[in-house]
Amino acid sequence: MLENSERYPLQHILVEDIFSSNKLIVVLLLLILASAMGTIWMTHQTRGLISENGQLVLQHQALENEYRNLQLQEATESDNTRVESIAIGTLKMQRVQSEQEVVIFE
Repeated sequence: MLENSERYPLQHILVEDIFSSNKLIVVLLLLILASAMGTIWMTHQTRGLISENGQLVLQHQALENEYRNLQLQEATESDNTRVESIAIGTLKMQRVQSEQEVVIFE
């Protein structure tokens, strides 16, 4: 047996016991660890995709706002009264009088 000054190699005994007689437990433990790592990885990927989705939603809203503003600007700038006021005021154009009209028949 061992003397009083020697210690039992408890760690060695435990590792030997686990790997020699409890192979099923070791396999199940490794499967549990693999499952836990897979869950952690999947959670990380999901959070990244949720974050990216949030950014894309914000970008989509900004583009929609810009599109609406461009539609309003187009409607405003193509208004007949605005075009007419620019033609008369800035370009010094005049309306055609009926005596100035020429009709061409083929």
